[in-house]
Amino acid sequence: MTTSETRTLVLGATGHVGSQVIKALLKRGRPVRALVRKPHAKVHGAEGLGDLDYAVGDLADRESLRRALDGVDIVVSSANGIIPSGKTMSVKSINRDGHDALIEEAERAGVRQFVQSSVPTWEREHTVPELAGKRALEARLAASSIPATIVRNPAFMDVWLVMGGCRQLIGPDPHATTRRPYGFMRMWQAMTGNLVTRRGVLLAPGGGRHGAPFIATRDVAEILAGAVGRDDCLNRIIEAGGPEWVTWHEVAEKLSRKTRRKVRPVPMKAWFAATGQGAMRPIMPSAANVLALVKLVAAHQPRWEDPPIVEELGLPEQMTLDRYIEQNWNTN
Repeated sequence: MTTSETRTLVLGATGHVGSQVIKALLKRGRPVRALVRKPHAKVHGAEGLGDLDYAVGDLADRESLRRALDGVDIVVSSANGIIPSGKTMSVKSINRDGHDALIEEAERAGVRQFVQSSVPTWEREHTVPELAGKRALEARLAASSIPATIVRNPAFMDVWLVMGGCRQLIGPDPHATTRRPYGFMRMWQAMTGNLVTRRGVLLAPGGGRHGAPFIATRDVAEILAGAVGRDDCLNRIIEAGGPEWVTWHEVAEKLSRKTRRKVRPVPMKAWFAATGQGAMRPIMPSAANVLALVKLVAAHQPRWEDPPIVEELGLPEQMTLDRYIEQNWNTN
């Protein structure tokens, strides 16, 4: 599976991770097909990098999936429903129904590798629809005839820092998750967007002693792309941690140095997120899903060791939190 003629279909192509997967694959000389939902959608920054074509389709439209899979040997999917980019997108429509159809059509098309972005294992993960959906998707791939590569990644620093009240770190990427035209995301940022710089407050799920092996979306994209076409990545689960374990106290200290003002972590308690989840479930299920994730992060504190996958696949050095802050801070 080393030929540069192998064409890879990427789902979630205009998302934050998927768009970077495409650019990483093109830079490796791999032909790519991007599945997009709108005819004029493009992957910003991919022009001129290599052999890229587009297929218009949807996980709910099997005929469009058949067309998109024509001539494809490998599928990479980073599509998710945790923060949707369209009104018809949901955890169920993406993780279960949509991917069931995609896997079936990929089997018929003779796809030789399926690379799937997923999530680490958690206690009580069944209470969060996105996590439960990802685990069901992993089981579906395990039962498939297609050799699969599962990449489980923890919290994206790109997302959690912005959601925590630091809009200055939204970054310039037009595909950024926190730039999606999603009602709950806009409402949340309207309430919390500049808490760090204006109030010296950082919202911290679980409190200052909680933390995570924060990882940048770019690094997850590099791992997904790096696994493409490798025989040693077939039928394998890759636990993709970030380069360092950082607590919310440490995040606040880093932001204090950047802003030159005292920043303190304010705990977001599990009960508070649970209350919001219950209130939002009848009117905005996707928002309830986000709050369910916040509740789980606030209540449980699993740890994942930094894996040797970066060195094994010959990937770029991972982004530290300090480096991310320096490269993405926006004073506007």
